[in-house]
This record gives sequence, C-alpha cells and structure tokens, in this order.
Amino acid sequence: MSRGLGRVQRAVLAYVRSEPGGLSTADGTPLAASVTGLARFVYGVEQPTDAQRAAVRRAVRRLEAGGHVEVHRRPVGRTYTQQRAHPRFWPPRYDRRLAVCTGKDDCPGCAADDRPSMYFTAGVVAMFIEHYGSLAEGDRQLWRATAHGWHLYPVPLPRPADDYRTYEVEITELCVRRALTDEEHAEAEQRAQAFIRPYADAIRAALRGR
Repeated sequence: MSRGLGRVQRAVLAYVRSEPGGLSTADGTPLAASVTGLARFVYGVEQPTDAQRAAVRRAVRRLEAGGHVEVHRRPVGRTYTQQRAHPRFWPPRYDRRLAVCTGKDDCPGCAADDRPSMYFTAGVVAMFIEHYGSLAEGDRQLWRATAHGWHLYPVPLPRPADDYRTYEVEITELCVRRALTDEEHAEAEQRAQAFIRPYADAIRAALRGR
C-alpha cells in the first residue's frame, strides 16, 4: 500500500503549485523553480546544504514519476573544465615486463600471478641481452634466474598525456514547475508561436531585401 507523498514532496508540490516565479511572457506558462530555491523554501535556510539539495532532488524525481510536476535543466551561467580521454583512440593497455624471479613475496612477477619459467633457449638469452642492454648484464641476470626462474608479465599502461582533451562543461540545475494539462500545453504552443511570429517575419523581410 502506498504511503502517499512525504513531507519534502508535499512541501515542494505546494510551492510549485503556487507558481512562485510568475508566468512566462513568451507562452504564459508558470516559470520553473530551481532545486536551490526549493531547498531554501522547504528547509527555511538561505544557503541549503548538499544533503538538503539532494533530498529535494529525490523528492522532485518522485513527483515527476507520479506526474505531479514537469522537470528540465537550466544553465546557471557557469562552466568548468574537464579532461577526458579521446573516445575513439585506444592505446596499448599493457606492456611486457621482464624480471628475474626472487622466490620471495616481494617478487613483482609472482605478484602479477605469472608462473616463473625455467626455459633458457637462445631466444630467451637474446631477450635478456636486449632488455638489460649489454651482454655482460644480460648474462649476469640469466645466472640469477637459474635459482628461481624468470618472468615476462603484463603491466597495465596509463593513457598517454596527449590522449586527453580539455572540454568546457556547462553547469546546469534541475528546475521544476507544476504539471500542465494537455489544454495548457496547446495554449502555450499557440502563444509561443504568436510571440515569435513578429521576429520571424522581420528576419524574413530582411533576407528578402538583400
């Protein structure tokens, strides 16, 4: 059995039904109230906390689901920058790392769940020399590997710095007004068309005069 609307939902619904922002000059519909303004009214504070704003947002979403209010987002006039990786470019995710197994808990290869290998073919010798940069160091590491083996294990790679792009993200806020009837929506559409008709006619006249 439904328990009905909660305290915050009832307060929000009563406030938006009072049409606190007045009516739009363009289509005559009630102007929407922001979540911040609703939180100020519901909690009686000048600067609502994040928790209070979140409670109002949850109440608004439930009212919207019940068909009591209409919701949209409105820019607040501020932006912030955000770095995002390029969505269509996938760099290599892993590198192969060669290491001599130490046989201890601090062995990086064992920590990566790689089973140590005891194979010492000509290809392995060449791999050691190439990895360690010289015949002497490669030979020394090969002799070390005869004790517990060696690892060639994958290491996750971070995305390269030049793969990130900086974007401007516009900050918006949830805005709410009472739910309009179908008749009110139809009337608002007619008023909006009548409102913009003179401007559209002026633009068409200017284009014809060129």
